[in-house]
Amino acid sequence: MFQIRGIHPVAFARLSATLETISFVGILYSEAMPKFEKHLFICCNQRESGHPRGCCDPQGQAQLQFLFKQKLALRGFKKRVRANMSGCLDQCEHGPTVVVYPEGVWYGHVKADDVEEIIESHIVNGKPVERLLISDECLNASSCAHRAPKPER
Repeated sequence: MFQIRGIHPVAFARLSATLETISFVGILYSEAMPKFEKHLFICCNQRESGHPRGCCDPQGQAQLQFLFKQKLALRGFKKRVRANMSGCLDQCEHGPTVVVYPEGVWYGHVKADDVEEIIESHIVNGKPVERLLISDECLNASSCAHRAPKPER
């Protein structure tokens, strides 16, 4: 019998049995629950009214995320594509913001009317919606045409 120094054989046997159970459950779970093909992160961050960087979810109700989730389920993607509620994605000037992984495609100024188009074009057909893309020059840049300059101190 294998023994770890300092662990009583009975304690080790219990630990070993527990690890085997966890491993078995993990195997069952991974076989029963396939990995998601895509993840959508929908910014639901809130800021006070009038903030210079804007706010992706001013009502604080995550309506855009709920709409994505609902529409994806209606199209049969519930187990394949996950619409996640996200905190700040730091693209506030482009909000509401949605990012699709694993592609890393960033959308800005997304409205409820855009949800169907994103699902049909990007999720179903693999073609990002060009008119909503956040340009590479703006994405995670310290400054871009849309970002308000920081107030001087």
